[in-house]
Amino acid sequence: MKRAITLLILTFALSTVAAAQNISAADSAVLNHILTANQQFHSIQNTFRHDLLKPKKNISQQRYGTLYYEQLKPAKHGDTEAKIAMRYSKPEGEYYIITSTNLYNGIDGHKLNFNYRFVPLMKLLGNSLAWAMNGDIYSICTDLNTNFQMATTATHYVITLTVTKGHNKGITKMVLKYDKKTCLIDYMEIEEKLGIIHKYTMGLDEKGKKHPPLLNNPIDQSVYKL
Repeated sequence: MKRAITLLILTFALSTVAAAQNISAADSAVLNHILTANQQFHSIQNTFRHDLLKPKKNISQQRYGTLYYEQLKPAKHGDTEAKIAMRYSKPEGEYYIITSTNLYNGIDGHKLNFNYRFVPLMKLLGNSLAWAMNGDIYSICTDLNTNFQMATTATHYVITLTVTKGHNKGITKMVLKYDKKTCLIDYMEIEEKLGIIHKYTMGLDEKGKKHPPLLNNPIDQSVYKL
């Protein structure tokens, strides 16, 4: 009975968000499917390729590493819902880490530590990545105030979220691709307000080989520490 009531409340909440974002019933059904399917993946580990683009400076860089993801149970509404660590093997030693309290950026020559209490914008960024990883498109739409578009290919659901004018919070656009069979995220593109574009392709290594993810395996907690 308790589970049924919880599901009823969740369904009502999602339908309310879908209506507010002008998401069609057909698209909403797909988003519900992605979100529900991802609830079974408490941890994900995989290789990835990171394309870092700075169009204004005509700069394009490729990075490779291992991504670690774990779902978290927030202490209260709005708390970060996952831990994420991107540990780079090329360039070796670089990192991007999201925890329940901080975001650490050690990419492209930066060594930055953001505490969410003092820099809430970083908490929003951390949550946006966490929501993308666990398939919660609704929360991204709500917090970033986006326009929603969905397309499908033979293999993927392709979701484009464009931040509406006057609501830019550091991110202007996100493109997310989810595998139709598993509903796992396969590609994530983030465009910053500064014009920098990040493209993350899951499963690729330095030789271009595609790897399947490790799901629900214990993750060494040291990957989230500096």
